[in-house]
Amino acid sequence: MTHGASLADRTGRLLRAGAAAGRRLTLTLAFACGFCVAAGPDWREERWVVEEFTHVLGGGPEGGPLAQAGGEVYALCGDHEGRLFLASGQFIDIVTPDGMRSHLAGTGEPGYRDGPAHQAQFRLGFNAYYGAHNIACGPNGVFVPDGGNRAVRRIYKRDGVWQVETWAGGGARRTGTGDSAGAKDMRFSGTISLAVSPSGEVTVADDGGYYRVSADGKSIRYLGPWPQSTSRNPDRPPKLNIMMGDADAHGVVYFVSRTPDFVIRIDPDGTATHLAGRFVEVATRLSIGDGPPREAFFDTPTSIAVQPDGSAAYVCGGDEYDIRRVPTDGNGTTATLMNNGRWGIASIHPNRSRGAAVVKPNATGRLRPDGELTDLMVSHLVGRDAQGNLYGAINFWTGMTQYVEGRGLLGTRLFRLRREAAGGRS
Repeated sequence: MTHGASLADRTGRLLRAGAAAGRRLTLTLAFACGFCVAAGPDWREERWVVEEFTHVLGGGPEGGPLAQAGGEVYALCGDHEGRLFLASGQFIDIVTPDGMRSHLAGTGEPGYRDGPAHQAQFRLGFNAYYGAHNIACGPNGVFVPDGGNRAVRRIYKRDGVWQVETWAGGGARRTGTGDSAGAKDMRFSGTISLAVSPSGEVTVADDGGYYRVSADGKSIRYLGPWPQSTSRNPDRPPKLNIMMGDADAHGVVYFVSRTPDFVIRIDPDGTATHLAGRFVEVATRLSIGDGPPREAFFDTPTSIAVQPDGSAAYVCGGDEYDIRRVPTDGNGTTATLMNNGRWGIASIHPNRSRGAAVVKPNATGRLRPDGELTDLMVSHLVGRDAQGNLYGAINFWTGMTQYVEGRGLLGTRLFRLRREAAGGRS
């Protein structure tokens, strides 16, 4: 019990610090540099520390202190009040700033019902490519792409009571590029993902293109199809399986697609850019290591998270089994997180650098085959908090959880990757 309380205290401190830092970051960046990318500390000097989070080994109650709570988590976001919101089955859970987890919305059964959060129903993961999940925190609520109901749902407080409402989608209308409609009149196609900017605008992605919902939820505009460079056939419009999205403090939005495997950047003016990823032949894909983002190959990624300052996006999942760092300005090189918690440059695809889920914080060197380090085994990123810390899991067939040298096996299946900048600053 003492260990669980310690984790709750540590999580509470992180969430409260993240809330304060997130508010300062948004204000500083908004006034100091518009939509520029903050330079920040050198990413090659930062370190990622692996810590317990939730979904206790051996099972546990549905709520309570994080380290003692059970239940899988498919997606996560954090707000600037220090709370975390977790998609868990057909529930949306909340983690308070003091590290306590409980159900917030949903009945646990699939359905479609708006109203008081504890009575609401979703069909999360339905009609979604590989059961994709996504959840996004914004200044005007928590937003969930409800694939089974072809709608975007909002969770928010009214008169002190949590409520759920349909925010967009669920209709039958399709529009041309640049055209607008009532937000609830629109029909989405394929897997739905989303991201929320600091202004409260929601960018929604489906297989054919991307939309933007006004901050008041009244209207939606179809911004256009995906960049033509993401289609193998120059005569056919691209079709992407968008798995997950995120936004930075400048309102720049990022999405990741699985088969085809791309990272898309959408600027505040609605312009979409093919940021990273490429088409490759099966015979050569494992020979492609880190390099310029448009020359890198991502192996069926399922998840993406972005640093709040907009300096980097992190891609993970599918057959990657690692975290790849993508510079959001498209310059420089991608990088792979090594099992010592630092970034390395893979000379071949990091799939060839796999090893056991053993974290070696004090190890030095380079990734295999150029050194002895392996990639830090992560099967999926569930999201990030407001401070930019990442949260991940590994598939059960690769291990129970992370083993950290000098500490032992973590007590939870989900883990936090806490970012320490140069000099040990979190």
